[in-house]
Amino acid sequence: AGARAPPASVGAAPPMSFVFVHSRSYRELQVEVEMATATGDPAALQRVLAACPYNTDGLVRLADYCSHTGQHELAGECVDKALHACEAAFHPQMRSRCTQGTARLRWRNAANRPFLRALFRQMKRASREGCHRTALELGKLLFCLDPEGDPMHLLLRLPGLALAAGEHRWLLALPSALPAHGLPLYPQYALSLALAERLSASPDAGGGGWGDLGEGRAFDEAQR
Repeated sequence: AGARAPPASVGAAPPMSFVFVHSRSYRELQVEVEMATATGDPAALQRVLAACPYNTDGLVRLADYCSHTGQHELAGECVDKALHACEAAFHPQMRSRCTQGTARLRWRNAANRPFLRALFRQMKRASREGCHRTALELGKLLFCLDPEGDPMHLLLRLPGLALAAGEHRWLLALPSALPAHGLPLYPQYALSLALAERLSASPDAGGGGWGDLGEGRAFDEAQR
């Protein structure tokens, strides 16, 4: 698999779109992954991955199964391998563009989905393990990759991640940065923004996150 960027046109906007490109042999193997997944037997998927250990879609699907059955460590290993395979196929400009927030990797291109799903799982894993700032940064990256469609509904997850990471001021500035979305109209944002404002003004908050404060006390603070 590889990733390419379309030729830039004169006067093009700063963001640059990328898409993963699969070889013929990879596409043929993808048929086997689909068939193995359709059986509902994880052993069939493991047999396919034994022949091609870095098939990204197969790895993400196996990670889904492992996560559902409580095998979080094995799920994390599958996600790590999938991300490694995708990063190895990055276009030379992809990494720097991701850092700048100007890379676009659209969900509508099916070849991009394994990477996006793996990154989403990595975000959830980081949050579960208490790495709240890392989870927030991964959430920001995922949103920036496809901000118009937001296919993974990152805007609904960012408030909780920001509160847990102690990024209250960033959360308070988010509605102004995305005025077209009408974020304060969502009940989740109304509560999160009130809590962020309360925590940012609290002298004993100490820059800590929601996780440091405790959920019960956090909601008490928001309702005062």
